[in-house]
Amino acid sequence: MFSIVEQIKLSGKGALAKLYQEHRKEFILWAIKSHHCDEDDAKDIYQATIISFYENVMSGQLSELSSSPKTYLFAIAKNKIREMQRTKGKRSTLEENYDIPEEMEEISDPELLRLTMLSLKQIGEPCKSLLQEVYYHQSSMSAIVTKLSYKNEDTAKSQKYKCLIRLRKIFKDLQIKQLGYDRRAGY
Repeated sequence: MFSIVEQIKLSGKGALAKLYQEHRKEFILWAIKSHHCDEDDAKDIYQATIISFYENVMSGQLSELSSSPKTYLFAIAKNKIREMQRTKGKRSTLEENYDIPEEMEEISDPELLRLTMLSLKQIGEPCKSLLQEVYYHQSSMSAIVTKLSYKNEDTAKSQKYKCLIRLRKIFKDLQIKQLGYDRRAGY
């Protein structure tokens, strides 16, 4: 009898589909219970795990299993779950700390528009280019990653949040200056 690795190499996706069905329900329940994933995330992670397993077999990186296929799959999945949780953790922390809407409201007040334009002039690069791509050109994050040479979409989103925080601070400082308040005097 052939091992699962040999079966996948010989029959391809048929053996992989059988492996997929064999462990799917158990995996989803395990991910939900043990790692507090929601069902959709658990399904996505399982799909990515099966793809990784297949790619490892077909590339020759995995030629023989020293454990059961289930153990190997769950080990891959555990790393993918941790990676997802790290990514989601960073994203949710940013969203909690900087309660910033995805889209800026249209500015109709001429004075607010003037202050916004002054703020954008003062913000400098790379924030100016990034915010222009997001709000003026309405570029997707993947397009922004390519155009502005960010590492990935999460990095670009993080930079966007930081830039918006800076823009708000500059805007508030300009408002205070315009109203004649002296921040150092505590007004």
